[in-house]
Amino acid sequence: MLGSIPLFKAYHDEEMERNSLEVLRSGSIAVGKYNDLFTKSFGALVGHSGIVGTNDMSNAIQIALRLAGVEAGDEVLTTPYACMSTNSPISMVGAKPVWVDVHPDSATVDLESLGKACTPNCKAMILYHVCGYPGPVEEIARFCDERGIALIEDCDNALLATMNGRQVGTFSRFSIYSFYPNRQINASEGGALGCRDEADRARAVKLRRYGIDFSKFRTSDGEIDPNCDIPEIGWAATLNNLCSALGYAQITGVRARIEKAKVNAAEYDRLLEHSSIVRPLRLLPGSNPSYWTYLIRTKRSTELLSYLKGKGIGCSRVHVLNTPYSGFNAVSRELPGSEELMRSIIALPCGWWLESVDVAEITRLIEEF
Repeated sequence: MLGSIPLFKAYHDEEMERNSLEVLRSGSIAVGKYNDLFTKSFGALVGHSGIVGTNDMSNAIQIALRLAGVEAGDEVLTTPYACMSTNSPISMVGAKPVWVDVHPDSATVDLESLGKACTPNCKAMILYHVCGYPGPVEEIARFCDERGIALIEDCDNALLATMNGRQVGTFSRFSIYSFYPNRQINASEGGALGCRDEADRARAVKLRRYGIDFSKFRTSDGEIDPNCDIPEIGWAATLNNLCSALGYAQITGVRARIEKAKVNAAEYDRLLEHSSIVRPLRLLPGSNPSYWTYLIRTKRSTELLSYLKGKGIGCSRVHVLNTPYSGFNAVSRELPGSEELMRSIIALPCGWWLESVDVAEITRLIEEF
């Protein structure tokens, strides 16, 4: 045994330390040069010109829902196998989630279920690319466009994943990113909202800071201008300079770390190809995941999870179905695919901190189970 192998690991390096020390010593912790440097470089990385930094991904989704015109009593299409950081913003704007089922072998949206779930009250849809595995975003984008539904791609752990050569997050009106410590870019906290339209981006910039238009907010002597109106009240949701400095330090190296995850995933594919114990998650045609984790399915998931954890292997179901949470006040629907996925799913470590010997050890333990 090689010792404990964690499911997630927060990345850090010397440049992050230098940048953070620079910001702390400058005193410009909230606002400074790294705010724009990180936002612009991250936008270039993901091929998106309309990036707005936020303090976390949930507030980014909440702002997107406001921009999409979602109000109290409206409905938002989403999947139940997701983190609360994805679905809780729906309730925070007074809307209700409408649960859409998934295919258990791929953890991706069941398009037939989507069609049945959609009602005239649905104003938006959140498409979560599960653990970095792209969903059927082209089909869903067409579905939403035809019905005037705002599509929000949740790419919080799918950084640089692609579908048919195009980055996820670029198919929709809005895209969501996360810089939480266990994500591909660790800024200690933070998120980003991608806006396809300039009008949405400009409005989001105001909404993330109480709705203030800072180009007019203060007089020439630095005082708040009493004649400056705030017609739309927003949130305290800005990404600070310190988090931006940490994120900016990782822009140049993140591609290599994600490529390492892909190498590890390919090794899992090879070693588990003929396994009688587990089945790797099925990829959609044209899908190129970023592999936040490596997903497998097995009929004995509870027992295998316990066994691997006992051997020091970090593994998890990652999420739990959000359907039982009464706070959502959602209409109950039959979701057999989601329930089957929940019974069978296991996430294995796959990131940059693993070497081929680690993948070999994990697969050996699975086959000996």
